[in-house]
Amino acid sequence: MRALILGSTGLVGNELFHLLLSDNEVTHIYTVGRRSTGFSHEKVSELVVDLEQLTSLKEVNADVLFIAFGTTIKNAGSQENQERIDVDIPTHIMKLAKEAGIKSCALVSSVGVSEKSPFFYSRMKARLDRNAKEIGFDQLVLVKPSVLDGDRKEKRAGEKFSIALGNLIGKTGLINAYKPVKAKFVAATMIQAIKEHASNYREIASSEIPAIAQNYLKS
Repeated sequence: MRALILGSTGLVGNELFHLLLSDNEVTHIYTVGRRSTGFSHEKVSELVVDLEQLTSLKEVNADVLFIAFGTTIKNAGSQENQERIDVDIPTHIMKLAKEAGIKSCALVSSVGVSEKSPFFYSRMKARLDRNAKEIGFDQLVLVKPSVLDGDRKEKRAGEKFSIALGNLIGKTGLINAYKPVKAKFVAATMIQAIKEHASNYREIASSEIPAIAQNYLKS
């Protein structure tokens, strides 16, 4: 496998990067982003670019595109800017990847997305899911985690509260679908699902992530 990652410096993307780096079946990793990972390795090639101005990925010799890319409304400053970052940029990269001959894509989506949702975030992520389906990869995996649990460089008070609350509720078994999920498990699930190649299109619910991740981590 030769992998291209969009979002390698984020919470899930960083986990994904290091899992792929230690995977003997992965011969090369390309990263594309606005900043460097700061990690040098013979197995890694970095493209540090203005993502919106990028016109081609033909120099990237990859089989799979992994997308773990996005921001918050706080950092984006507006819904318009967040949609540009969370939807327009990944869609642009997916189109370039398809044009470059990349046949498989694994994308981090979110639990409960819907274009009819009253919530902006849910509608936004649903639009990205729809765009990914329309691009026409031979293999597409959408991983739909609940709140992500991991060591962020950026501290988010609201997310810490959601993790604590979700873990409490999850222990009751009442809302298992919304129990927080470890970022490393999301990354491992993306890789495992691509390797399994179970179908041309696959959606993975948050509750399924731990078991699929363990299949990869124990291999």
